[in-house]
Amino acid sequence: MNATYRPPEEFMTERFLVRRIQPSDAEAVFAGWAADPDVTKYLTWQPHTDLAQTRETTEQFHRDWEGTSSFPAVICRREAPGELIGSIHARSSGSRVSYGWLVRKDHWGQGVASEVASWSVAHALSHPKIYRTEAACDIENIASAAVMRNAGMTQDALLRRYLSHPNVSSEPRDGYLYSRVR
Repeated sequence: MNATYRPPEEFMTERFLVRRIQPSDAEAVFAGWAADPDVTKYLTWQPHTDLAQTRETTEQFHRDWEGTSSFPAVICRREAPGELIGSIHARSSGSRVSYGWLVRKDHWGQGVASEVASWSVAHALSHPKIYRTEAACDIENIASAAVMRNAGMTQDALLRRYLSHPNVSSEPRDGYLYSRVR
């Protein structure tokens, strides 16, 4: 297996179906999280104000899979594959894969991100060319830090003035970098 790492376009964890994002997901993404200021608080973009923004984003994310480094996916419960409850985004670069995720507010605290991130990290590290998985979070985003720990990652560093979260501040913010290596 000498190919560059690519996550599967669809996989299942114990409770969830994770699949490549589709342009037809735009309405569910907009209603579920893209317009929600609580869900987007620690993201690098501001909440969407209209469905057209989300349509453009989902179309771009779907096209991203045609490349070799960006793999946005949506999360559904296995028993309700039409109901989107979150997303995970893997970005591959050389021997490393970086992750970001979000979960719809009505599913917070149910282990969604932890379960999907754990599967994703283990899958990436099973690839012969991947030696490091990582994710970063704002120092105040304790929920994402917990997800990283639950996925077997350990805190590597405090990154000063590293993350841009326009919903929290107009200035770069401090963040934690977590990783899991093999």
